[in-house]
Amino acid sequence: MGHRGGRYFSSNRAGSQDIYSSIDFGPAQLVPELNTTLNDVRPNVRKDGLEIVFDSNRPGTFGLLDIYTASRATTADQWSTATNLGSLINSTGNDARPTLSRDGLTLLFGSNRAGGDGQSDIYISRRENRTGNDQ
Repeated sequence: MGHRGGRYFSSNRAGSQDIYSSIDFGPAQLVPELNTTLNDVRPNVRKDGLEIVFDSNRPGTFGLLDIYTASRATTADQWSTATNLGSLINSTGNDARPTLSRDGLTLLFGSNRAGGDGQSDIYISRRENRTGNDQ
């Protein structure tokens, strides 16, 4: 299916914010396995295409927006069910705009959580191993 590769972005063209992909600037295609009826936005795909992070206000969040991840074995596969990155990353505030480093070991994101300046601070989290097929 065409949405497996390409560039990922979010749009409200269907009424709520959803994640789409486009290959070579072709038609945008909804990526159904990553979307809910609420807002799923600002996707960022790891360089090898095997992991995606995004923020969402879907049921089960710790706060307003939480960061979620999904993976796949190859770029031809569908994404796994998205999982919340948990309370070590997410807070009761807005945790959004996640970006993975080129090596997939560092996550940068914005948050207006307690203890910051009251606006949106940048937070960094590092892990030892990547998720996906190439750990």
